[in-house]
Amino acid sequence: MATISLTIQDILPYGNKSTNKKLNLDTVLPFVILPLLLLIATLSQTITIAVMVAISMGVLYVLSRPRQKNRSPFFFSWTLSSGIYLFLVFELSIMKLLEITQLENFIFLVLLTCTCYYFYKMKAVADFELATGSSKGKEYSPVLTSDSHYCQVCQIEVNDRFFHSIWWDCCVVRPNYIYFVIGQIFAFATILFGVILGLTTVCQPYVLFGSVLVPQDCDDVYFEFSLALGFVACIYGLGYLLVITIVLIHQLIVYIPKYTEPQWRRLVNVLNV
Repeated sequence: MATISLTIQDILPYGNKSTNKKLNLDTVLPFVILPLLLLIATLSQTITIAVMVAISMGVLYVLSRPRQKNRSPFFFSWTLSSGIYLFLVFELSIMKLLEITQLENFIFLVLLTCTCYYFYKMKAVADFELATGSSKGKEYSPVLTSDSHYCQVCQIEVNDRFFHSIWWDCCVVRPNYIYFVIGQIFAFATILFGVILGLTTVCQPYVLFGSVLVPQDCDDVYFEFSLALGFVACIYGLGYLLVITIVLIHQLIVYIPKYTEPQWRRLVNVLNV
């Protein structure tokens, strides 16, 4: 009978204790930092603004750094923690106020499910491409083929790469690009719908037309913790909406034309025949 012996180095992905401690810390930190920031932001309107500005400045700093310095699971964990905490605040704090109907909550959950599904598919396809593609284990070479690119974050060559997303910790290539775009669209719809429901619940609503409500007066939210927490989460969600809007505009201008270029070329060739 054959026996199999495993060492710690075989189990750990990098075989270096200090490296793995750092990676584990990077993975856990967002799940600690984000709720602390949201809790601090519930103290007053001034502190809410200061916390949101600090988060925004942190994001801008990360995006301005060289790409190879952003090779960390911290940013992917921040994305996951943001989604999880916003969902928990909505379901456990805002829904508790009993002003959101079951139908509205069902629509929100459907949108959230679609968002998770498409981002899961994006990650799964990216992992599959890297695991089975010709770039597997390929070291950097100064001579690249016409359809390959060297990713400074992953430190490998990938074929037909569009860009690397540090917030999802994967390269976005042609096979998973459509999942990325659809996921961003559903994320936009989910957060927008949730923010509108949240703000019209914790704030004084105003009837815009018909049954459409918009928040009017939010001055009293800081007198009750659950209202303040819901309000802060909604403000944080508005910041995410702004980021997703910029991402979608960038895709529309730069990457969607690149993605559809082969289809247009084939169509033109067919028409010219």
